[in-house]
Amino acid sequence: MIDPIGAAAAATASIDQSLKLIRRVSTAIEIHKNGRKDLEFIFEDLSSIAQVIELVQTIEEIRTKGVLKALANMLKHAEKLDDHVQQVRKKSSTGSSIRRAAHHFMTGPEDLDQANRMVNELATLKTTLILHIQVAHVGLVVQNDQDKRQNPGCTHMLDSSVLHDVNEIVERRLGKGQGLKIAEVLQRKSADGDGMIRLTQEEYECLVFHSLDDSQSNQELGTVRVANNQTFDQALQINGFISDDWMEIVQNLTIENNEARNQSIQVNVPTSRQEFAALLAVRNKTVEMMPASGWAPAPLMPKQTIRSLE
Repeated sequence: MIDPIGAAAAATASIDQSLKLIRRVSTAIEIHKNGRKDLEFIFEDLSSIAQVIELVQTIEEIRTKGVLKALANMLKHAEKLDDHVQQVRKKSSTGSSIRRAAHHFMTGPEDLDQANRMVNELATLKTTLILHIQVAHVGLVVQNDQDKRQNPGCTHMLDSSVLHDVNEIVERRLGKGQGLKIAEVLQRKSADGDGMIRLTQEEYECLVFHSLDDSQSNQELGTVRVANNQTFDQALQINGFISDDWMEIVQNLTIENNEARNQSIQVNVPTSRQEFAALLAVRNKTVEMMPASGWAPAPLMPKQTIRSLE
């Protein structure tokens, strides 16, 4: 039998450790970026990832099985990224001055490419985490026998104030329209005098979404809304699952009010691993072609006297 207190403590530890590692890497990147666009992109991605994890840290009600599993996966990748960055820092801060110059922080293509791959993997897992958060059944419980007797025909209920408060925090962090699906579906459902929203079995079964836990098949998944996302410069933004197994992750996919500017790439549908690898290669190539701000400026051409034609 699972110890609920022990499970909660383990979940909290996983969340805290993930944040600790990502913040440590972010600090290292911020110290060394010095206007470098490649490190700036990594720093921005890590900041965005940390914000979503902080959301789970703040709200216990969204710590579903799916959310915690996604976080556990992110922790594994965060550990690898932290280990890589610490090794790079060690190379750039030890040895002779010549050796330190040769191993300046993240100037080697292999070091930077590996860091980019790891951060992009974390960004993909962040998208999965967001989807798990959005479909969390916040406060939804099966009615007990006493409540069933008092409210015949109703099988499930949830506290409307808890749902409203949690949804407000989620939308504040993820953006308007990016909140809980259960709040979106039940927004026109009135609460009873005690503040509880009660559902009949038919109403419960008509909810257009289901949890993303492993116990459910892909065909059971409901509506996913991808909206109000923006990306700029050379960023690669993935707003859907990356997996060869997710052929039909939703019954309905709503995509609206998304924007990609400049040379950025934005993907709002489920994507295969092969397609993602191709997109990532294009993005990395674009970043590589950008002149680094740390490069020395091109030497000035010698002044020449231009004689007028006689």
